[in-house]
Amino acid sequence: MRRILIVTSSYAPTMIADMQRARQLAWELPELGWSVTILSPSIQYQAPACVDEDSALFFPANAQVTLAPEFARTLFRFARIGNIGWRALWPMWKAGKRLLRQNRFDLVYFSTAQFPLFLLGPLWQRQLGVPYVLDLHDPLTKEDSRHPAWLRSRFKYRVSRVVSKFLEAGVTKAATGLVAVSPDYIDTLRRRYGASEPLWARPRRAAVIPFSAPAGDLQSAAERMARETVREGPPYRIVYVGVGGPVMLRSFSLFCRALSELRAHSRKRCEGIRIELFGTMLGWKPGEPLVLSDTADKFGIGDLVREAPGRVSYRSSLEILLGSDGVLVFGVEDRGYMPSKLFSYALSGKPLLASLHRHGPALAQFQRLPGLGHALWFGPNGDMPLEDAMGTVRAFLGEVVSRRMFDRRAEMTPFLAPAMASRHVELFESCLLPQ
Repeated sequence: MRRILIVTSSYAPTMIADMQRARQLAWELPELGWSVTILSPSIQYQAPACVDEDSALFFPANAQVTLAPEFARTLFRFARIGNIGWRALWPMWKAGKRLLRQNRFDLVYFSTAQFPLFLLGPLWQRQLGVPYVLDLHDPLTKEDSRHPAWLRSRFKYRVSRVVSKFLEAGVTKAATGLVAVSPDYIDTLRRRYGASEPLWARPRRAAVIPFSAPAGDLQSAAERMARETVREGPPYRIVYVGVGGPVMLRSFSLFCRALSELRAHSRKRCEGIRIELFGTMLGWKPGEPLVLSDTADKFGIGDLVREAPGRVSYRSSLEILLGSDGVLVFGVEDRGYMPSKLFSYALSGKPLLASLHRHGPALAQFQRLPGLGHALWFGPNGDMPLEDAMGTVRAFLGEVVSRRMFDRRAEMTPFLAPAMASRHVELFESCLLPQ
């Protein structure tokens, strides 16, 4: 078998969005002839709220896992450095170096949004000769240099941008392969570094692979849910689980505007609707603003919206999804953004409404696969016309109130975890061809 070392920022029992790819590949790659070892910072690095004690069934029991111990906790706390990537860099380097010396690994795969860990790729490659592939969940640096209004420290933001540019140039030029959830991220790196002819610019060494739909997770959650009687009549629960706050303000405002206008024209259409937003603000404290709820109030639909900002476990998020009558997906103003839950929400069979960037890869999926659900769009030159947006929300609510279910398995097959793992293997094998 081939052997791959997957580097991520957290692992069992922690459940953070940027480790889901690593977790799913740990299930799937052995079936495709690749033995997997996971390298991650230990649980001591993780926020207690992100440690899910009910997550064991979502991780393969026989996976080989190495956890790097915590290092210089007091020093980093004094320096006010909370980023796991920087805090764990030294122990991860030592643990990875030991693994790579003791075992014959064909490839190292970095799948994390903790970008400082990418620095380990060129270090190990120079020292031990093992090639590496990067997985980009987000852009390493953004071309828009404006300071986001919701970030408190301008100085920290500027320092971060300088460091990110240095990091990006070093790690991407030396990478053997690239995976990204959005074509924008790879296209940007081609523009910046294509002239230096990096290895990943060769055929079949760069691939756009979105986050997969975990059919096994949905099935496991459904099997453990208490059976409920068939509900008739209201309330009709429309749910969203994930990041909220200022980053989702544009997409959520568009949804609120359309729903408010629809309610003004047809109040009966919105009777019994209950919109529930979960896990929107990690670390939220009573008395702090709730951005999404406050936005709903401004549009006059605050009575329809309930926001529970505290984090919910991964298993609970699936149970919330499966117990709903409809689901929402919100995007951000980064045109390359690809929602991690899009395909798992679609696979659930629930009515689906998304609010997305007009030129982004997620909206392109709705245009390519009409059965995926309904989509609103916003862009640099304005939002979807209000009449069209109202019609889209009206159609979605009709499906919610009828508690309609959709069999999307045929459309979702290319986005299931086994298919996505196969695409990874194709890229990995191409990266191992003679240079």
